[in-house]
Amino acid sequence: MCSSDLAAPLRRPREQAAAVARKIAQLLRAASDVMVDGEVTPALELLADARTTDRLIRELQAAAEEGMAVVSSSPFRIRHREPLRRMVELVDPLDRALRSTRVLVRQTTIIAYRRLPVPASYPGLTADLASAADAIARELHADRIAIAARDEVLAVGAATGQVERSDILTAEAILAQLRAIVADLLMVTGMGQLEATDALPPPR
Repeated sequence: MCSSDLAAPLRRPREQAAAVARKIAQLLRAASDVMVDGEVTPALELLADARTTDRLIRELQAAAEEGMAVVSSSPFRIRHREPLRRMVELVDPLDRALRSTRVLVRQTTIIAYRRLPVPASYPGLTADLASAADAIARELHADRIAIAARDEVLAVGAATGQVERSDILTAEAILAQLRAIVADLLMVTGMGQLEATDALPPPR
């Protein structure tokens, strides 16, 4: 087996982790557009797209397992074990973040279908979180834990405590999901679960 064949399983976990983060960003950005436009057809298309994303986590899990098998079977790959272990630890928070994003997409679709109003700040907050997810994806693709993207995620988290609230339950659910995604992404940047939750200010 050539060296490139051996190297591929070591690259694949970070590439797949970055792909999951990019998908989260894409879904968030599209959800932001739906909140602004209120169009039902794009909302339903977005929901259908979000429902296909389970395979991304399965592919990430498979890539992580394959990578760990390679370093475990080769003493010459031992130096790759710690970076791979860190990527393996991201599977769960990335899974949580993607699931939370799917819930947000579902709530956004309900808002569009029922033609309900969304507080004016929520689309911008969602777009900002998409940018933060993109920053995480770039760090992961570069084989780094996304500490450099943490401040961007924290800024969105801080903003969730300042935005206006809504009397509409579905709109309130969107804000709750944005906060859940922030906490999940903070875990992707290396925070523990309690630390990530505590970083969120109480809603206004």
